[in-house]
Amino acid sequence: MDATEKHNTRLITIDELGDSQVAVVEDTPHGTLAVGMSGDEPFAVSNTCRHLFASLGKGDVEDGQLRCPSHRALYDVKTGKMTRGPQGGFKPIAGPVKATLGARALKVYPVEMRDGAIWLT
Repeated sequence: MDATEKHNTRLITIDELGDSQVAVVEDTPHGTLAVGMSGDEPFAVSNTCRHLFASLGKGDVEDGQLRCPSHRALYDVKTGKMTRGPQGGFKPIAGPVKATLGARALKVYPVEMRDGAIWLT
């Protein structure tokens, strides 16, 4: 194993993602992450929604954004920023939630595709 491989961690294969195109990956060097594909680009972000702490890896990907499974808030997978606040019963306060909690972006981790899998780099 060379020095580069020592710092890479295989997270998940593309086949394991399913239709949602995102999954929860535990036991990474950065804790539990939401890992998936947005179009042809892999991503890895912190797994906890800024709104009510739902597991984002249990959501899905919509037009390059990660959708929270609880209240459908959207996050840009490249920047980690909330692009739409919570929906449903929370819709009247979606703007203020986005303005306050959305200001704290998800942590974004560097990843790459290799051999049909997403790797933390």
